[in-house]
Amino acid sequence: MKANIDKKIDFSKTLKELYSATRKINEVSPGRGVFLSVLAKGAPGGPEFQSAIQKLYTLAYTLKFGVAKPKGLDFKVCSLECLYHIQDPCATPKEEWTWELLIRIPEGLSQGDLEQARKAVLERRELDTSPVKRIQFEEGRCLQTLHIGPFDQVGVTYNALLDHAAQHGLAPSGAAHEIYMNDPGRVPPEKLKTIVRVPVAVKG
Repeated sequence: MKANIDKKIDFSKTLKELYSATRKINEVSPGRGVFLSVLAKGAPGGPEFQSAIQKLYTLAYTLKFGVAKPKGLDFKVCSLECLYHIQDPCATPKEEWTWELLIRIPEGLSQGDLEQARKAVLERRELDTSPVKRIQFEEGRCLQTLHIGPFDQVGVTYNALLDHAAQHGLAPSGAAHEIYMNDPGRVPPEKLKTIVRVPVAVKG
């Protein structure tokens, strides 16, 4: 017998300020959240990147339908996010970029729930999702804006964020953060929407 589900969790609505943006630069302060995470190295969009996306989404949907719903918890699978752990992207070959792909999940999904979903994915699809971890992450004070266009032109948007930060006595203080609002397989490059976020702190 299925459990009663009172309400579907939709982070794009409950955390609207974090999952919507305009081209105007705004300040946001993301609090603690729970995410599925894959930390790896390689060119964005390359084989390692695509493999990580597959594992994240497979686990997220297995958690949703195979674990969460039977226990009375439903959620909309959130947008794909990425943290770029790079000191100088211009000086670092893309094949050496370290990145962390994320999908936010409800706090009510435990490590045990993740292991249950992981086992189901291995048995049914023979897909090893051991690189996917359940993490808690808090970003703090950030500047955020919307980039519209190809991924390889996002540097212009980062420069605008950094210029804005400098004008307000701020400096970057953490990993560059991107949230992908649509599917590049279905949307032409010039119409892709990416939320770009940079953690900042007052210059010392």
